[in-house]
Formats: sequence, structure tokens, C-alpha cells
Amino acid sequence: MSFLSSRPSPALEDPEEPPLDPAVERVHQKLRGLLRVSTLVMAAGLIAVFAAILYRVTRDGDSGRPLGDVTVPAPTGASIASASADGDRLTLVVDEPGGGRQAVVVDLSSGEVIARVRLIAGGASAPAGN
Repeated sequence: MSFLSSRPSPALEDPEEPPLDPAVERVHQKLRGLLRVSTLVMAAGLIAVFAAILYRVTRDGDSGRPLGDVTVPAPTGASIASASADGDRLTLVVDEPGGGRQAVVVDLSSGEVIARVRLIAGGASAPAGN
């Protein structure tokens, strides 16, 4: 017997299969339909994920309008001790000429002062509105 025989082995041949019962055939068709639907749902989900990633990568990171010159009022003789930016907010720590210190929070998208926080020596609290 040759290894490269032209006839297939009898064990590899498919015996004649009887036709399926109509009930089994209906179940088989339903399973095929469900497989198609689940494949379409998975493909749509993958497309949505890749579209979201592409959107995030390609969108313009600067969502605010460009900021021109901003003037932040400070007491005469005050100096900036430190500055820190976080997103569209800038926090300036200002040393006042009288020895006090305050933090000024500026909204960089509008250029307006959002808050001023003053540190008062001696632990006394400042009156509201000052």
C-alpha cells in the first residue's frame, strides 16, 4: 500500500447521512440566525469602540477660546510667591506688602478672578464678604 494512494481511506469517507428531522432542522436554522445576529452585534460594538478611540485621538484638545491678556488686580507692592495651573484654572499665591498672603484663582477661559483666599495671622477668621 502506497502512502500517496489516490483513494481515500474508508475511515475518512463520510457515510450517507439521513436527512434531519424537521424539528431539528428548525432549531438548526434558529441557531444560525442567532449566530448571525450576535456576530453583527459584536461587529457593531467593535466599530463603536474604534470610532470612540479615533474620535478621542483626533479631536482638538483646546476646547476653550484663546485667552488674550488678563489683568488680575493685586495690592500695590504685592509679589507673586507661586503660580499653579490646573486645566482652565490658574492659582496665584500673592505675598502682600503688609506681610499677608492670599491665593487668587483665575478662570483662564474667561480671564475672570473666581476667588480670593486670604490667610490671616493669629487664627482669627475674616468676616464674610471681605
